[in-house]
Amino acid sequence: MVETLTGTNRSAGLSVQELMAYDTHPVPEYLRRESPMPQGPTLVPAEVYYSREFFAKEMEQLWMHVWQMACHEDDLSNVGDHMPYDIGELSFLIVRTGPDEFKAYRNACLHRGRRLKERPGKKLHEIRCPFHAWAWNLDGSIKEIPCEWDFPGINKDDQDLPEVPVGRWGRFIFINPDPNCESFEDFLDDFPSNFELLPYEKRHKVAEVRKVLRANWKVAQDAFAESWHVFSTHPQVVWGFGDCNAQFDAFKNYSRQHNPSGAPSPHLEGIEWTPLPPSPDGVPRERHAFTGAIYERRPDGNVDVTMPNGTKGVFTQEAVWVDGDLGHADLHLCQWVAGPQVAGGLMPPPAEEESSGNGSSTNDIAERLVGIATDDQENGAIPDGSELYGQIDDDEAQAVSQPQTRDERVRATAELRARAASDMREAMRPMLGDVMDTVSDTELTGNIYFNLFPNLMPCASFGPLAIWFRFRPNGSNPEECIMEAICIAPTPEGTEPPPAPPVHVLDVDDSWTLAPEIGGLAMVMDQDTGNMPWVQKGVRSLEGGVLQLADYNEIKLRHFYKVLNEYLEREW
Repeated sequence: MVETLTGTNRSAGLSVQELMAYDTHPVPEYLRRESPMPQGPTLVPAEVYYSREFFAKEMEQLWMHVWQMACHEDDLSNVGDHMPYDIGELSFLIVRTGPDEFKAYRNACLHRGRRLKERPGKKLHEIRCPFHAWAWNLDGSIKEIPCEWDFPGINKDDQDLPEVPVGRWGRFIFINPDPNCESFEDFLDDFPSNFELLPYEKRHKVAEVRKVLRANWKVAQDAFAESWHVFSTHPQVVWGFGDCNAQFDAFKNYSRQHNPSGAPSPHLEGIEWTPLPPSPDGVPRERHAFTGAIYERRPDGNVDVTMPNGTKGVFTQEAVWVDGDLGHADLHLCQWVAGPQVAGGLMPPPAEEESSGNGSSTNDIAERLVGIATDDQENGAIPDGSELYGQIDDDEAQAVSQPQTRDERVRATAELRARAASDMREAMRPMLGDVMDTVSDTELTGNIYFNLFPNLMPCASFGPLAIWFRFRPNGSNPEECIMEAICIAPTPEGTEPPPAPPVHVLDVDDSWTLAPEIGGLAMVMDQDTGNMPWVQKGVRSLEGGVLQLADYNEIKLRHFYKVLNEYLEREW
C-alpha cells in the first residue's frame, strides 16, 4: 500500500488537483482553492461522546447560541403551515406567516408552559394552546387570554410569543436561539459561493428519512466527516473511489471534502484483483479488494467465503464462523452480501422527470466509474495490470503487472471521469437545460461534501438527487442522536416546487434499506451506522481517555472540534 508522499502528510494517490488539469470543461475557482489546517496533533477527550456534564455544557454554550438548520421551505408550503424543531429538550415552532415570511417562536405556552404544537401541521389561522386555549396570531401577537379578568397582574400587551432569529439559505430555514447572535450572513461567510452554478434556491425537497442511533451525535457525524474509513468499512467501493487521497479544506464555519471518484483507493497499490462481475442468477456476491476472497450469499442467509487458494468458510451476516477451514471473514462484506439489499446496489433507478425521490446521488458515481473501467479493461482499453483496477486470471488468481507512469494513470482516470460526466450531462439536460454545458467533469464525478458547523452536511451535486445529512441530540441522552438523510432534487425551469412529503421515520433497529427514497446509498449507510454503537461503547475503555485525530484525512473533524471549543469557551 502507498500511504504518503515523502515529507508531506498527503496520500501519494492520484489527487483532485491533478485530475482537474485534464478536465474537459472549466473548473470553478472555488474547487481549485486549497485551505488545509496546519499540521499538528489533535487529541479530543473521549468524554465528549458520553459525559452528561459535557452534554449540558454543549446545550448551554453551543445550541443556545449557534445558527442551526430547522427545516426546509417545502415543509411549510402554505401560510399557516408549521413545524416544531427540537434540539435536546428545547423546542421551537417554525411558522410560515406570509407568502415569503417565516418566523420561529419558543414552542411553549406563556401560561403554564405546554408545548403549543407537538407535530407538523397545515394552514393554521391562529396558534392556540390545547390546554387552556390561550391564542396568538400567526405573527406571534397575543390574540386571546380566556378568563383574562383572572390575570390582573399581567399586561396583555406583554404576552406576545417570544421570537428567535431566522435565517434563510438554499430554501432551508435556520434559527438561532440567541437574540443577540451574529448575523446569519456573517455566520455563513463565503459558504454560498460553493453552490453558485446550481444554487439550492433552484432545488426542492423530495424526501427526509429519520432514525435514532445509539450513539452521541458527534460519533455519528464524525463517521461521515472523513473518507479514509472507506477501504475498511466499505471495501466494495474502493475500486473507483479515492478515499485517503481526498482533498480536505477548512474555512470559517465550514469544511469541505472532495473525493476523486474514478480514482482508485491508494490502498489498492499493487493489489491483483479486479471487481467481481454480478452473479448471473442475481445472488449477492462481492470480491474483497485486498484479500481476493469471494463473498457469496447462501440460500440459508449465511455467507460462503472462498479465498484465492481455495480455502473456504461459512459465516453469518455478522461474520460469526459457522463451518469450514477458514476462520475469519470481513464483517462489512458479510453484512453487504447477506444483509438487506437494494436493487441496483449503489445505482438506484434514475429519477423520473418529476422526481419521485429515487435517483442517483453523488455517491453513485463511483459504481458507474467502476463499470466503465471494468468494461474498458475487458476491451483492452486499459493496460493489463494498470493500477486503476488491476488484472487477474480468475482460474489461477495470478496478476500481470505492467508499469505505468503517474501521468498515464492520471490521464486514464480523467478519461473515465470525462465519459461518466458526459453521460450525466445528457441525463440531466432535460431537467437543467444548457447549464449542463458549463459544468465541469470534476463537479459531476466528484464526491463533494461539506460540514456546515455544527451539524449539517450539504453536498455539491448536479445529479438528480443530492442527499444531505443532519445530526442532533436525542432529548437529554448524550448517548443517542437523531440522524436525518434529506433528499433534494433540481426544480425544472418554469415549475413550482411541490410540498415536501411527510418525514419517513425508521425505528432504531431498522435498516436504512427500508427507506427506498435514498436508493442504494442505504446499504452503505447501514455499514456506517453499524459501527456507531460500538464506538459509543468502546470509547469508555480508551486508555488515556483521548481520541487521536489524523492530521490531514481528519481535517473536518479537527476543524469541527476547534470551532466547538471556541463556542464552549466563549463568554456569552
